[in-house]
Amino acid sequence: MSDYIHIVCLDAPSPPNYGGAIDMYYKLTSLAAVGKKIILHYFDYRKNRNAGLLENCCTEIHSYSRKSFIRSFSFSSPYIISSRINSSLIKRLNEDSHPILLEGLHCSGIIPFLNDKNRVVLRMHNEEVNYYKSLVATEKKIFKKNYFNLETALLKKYQKKLDKNLKTACLSQKDISVLQNEYGFTNLHFVPCFIPWQNIKSQVGKGHYCLYHGNMAVTENEAAAVWLLKNVFSQINIPFVIAGSGISKKLFSLALKYTNSRLVYNPPVDELNGLIKDAHINVLPSKNNTGVKLKLLHALFEGRFCITNTNGIEGSNIQSGVHIANSPQEFIQLIQHLYSKEFTMDKIAERKSVKDIYNNETNTQKLSALW
Repeated sequence: MSDYIHIVCLDAPSPPNYGGAIDMYYKLTSLAAVGKKIILHYFDYRKNRNAGLLENCCTEIHSYSRKSFIRSFSFSSPYIISSRINSSLIKRLNEDSHPILLEGLHCSGIIPFLNDKNRVVLRMHNEEVNYYKSLVATEKKIFKKNYFNLETALLKKYQKKLDKNLKTACLSQKDISVLQNEYGFTNLHFVPCFIPWQNIKSQVGKGHYCLYHGNMAVTENEAAAVWLLKNVFSQINIPFVIAGSGISKKLFSLALKYTNSRLVYNPPVDELNGLIKDAHINVLPSKNNTGVKLKLLHALFEGRFCITNTNGIEGSNIQSGVHIANSPQEFIQLIQHLYSKEFTMDKIAERKSVKDIYNNETNTQKLSALW
């Protein structure tokens, strides 16, 4: 197989400050570390994002504009896909026969235009239909809700038409099950997400607060924070910190009602890392069960106790080192129980299996083997 590889990213992969970007960024660095010569292509449409930090990992870097909503919207094709069909990108990919990694279903619209579809591996970041369904469930604004509903229907139709033998690398066993059973895909492979945390650095002892963190501009993240405030921490006198970007007036006003809650706005990376490490419990329920929750992995590698719900863990292959609760009462009881306990070396040892599953070197070999 060629040492060269085209990687097409749905977004600029740097900085690695959200789930999809983290997987793309550390996949690139891991492939470069084993000698792959990377030709990087990405869609440049968001401020303060680029590929600057990856220049030493790539032999070439090309950026492309994403089509506007008005130019690419239709009632027959998902916007996340139609807006990324780019003739310049297709022309470059067809100039050679190197393997192609398409990051996200978002980039798969170019497949019919490629000279050899066997060159392609599609990296699924989510089972997008279920992901968009979850966005519909948490979105309050009517226009956005209608858009998410339409995109859900179009994505379902689109996935049914995709080549069922397309080599697909999924980061969740749950997504594999859905793609296989509901859509008939036959060439599915579990390749866990690539992450910056490769060693368990959790600290023994006790912290003095519980933490929920995330980008609150994402509707489902804010919904999870609101749910925790109203249903869990309103019932117990344990300090609760919510940290992240995009904290709304609604969330601010709600948090003011509870004397045990505190908000941390837009913490820099180092401060967020410190909050995760110093918390006694990272409380991280999820509103959807697609993909893998990078915030949970962050907490497992660097935090003390972690609590999530069934959605948060489903499909990740993680079977130890995390506590599961679903109802408000289950969260309350588990938080009260763990808050009185020391976090010990035995608890750290339980997370060895997590480290083994999310090993970048091993997963680079798994991905490379698909070509």
